[in-house]
Amino acid sequence: MEFEPFKIVPVGYVRGGPETYIEILPGFWEATEGLTEGNWIKLILWFHESDRPEKRKILKVHPQGDPENPLRGVFATRSPVRPNPIAIYTVRIHRIEEGRIYIDDIDAFDGTPVVDIKPFVESLDCPKGTEIRGDPK
Repeated sequence: MEFEPFKIVPVGYVRGGPETYIEILPGFWEATEGLTEGNWIKLILWFHESDRPEKRKILKVHPQGDPENPLRGVFATRSPVRPNPIAIYTVRIHRIEEGRIYIDDIDAFDGTPVVDIKPFVESLDCPKGTEIRGDPK
């Protein structure tokens, strides 16, 4: 399997501690205009800790890293090990300070690159009449 690389630049980084926030890089502060406290957003992260050639080749995993769970294709799991280690979270904005968006706690490492932020739009992200099936783990 041959990969053709392309470039993605971070717009910020996840920061942990007593509160989780996104540190927006100065060149992207203007892009946060219009976001407000209480908004729901989708974060797209690059799981840089899983970005290794050998991990990108893994196509099946035990969900949640538990060998008792049967092997599944990575596209049917939330595993950070995948051909492109991208993660997507839906979180609520608690507050915004210059260069920081405080959000719900997430399971990403401190320093995880944020590659994009999008508003959560119910009509697009939760289409009516869509049946939600079981937890993919």
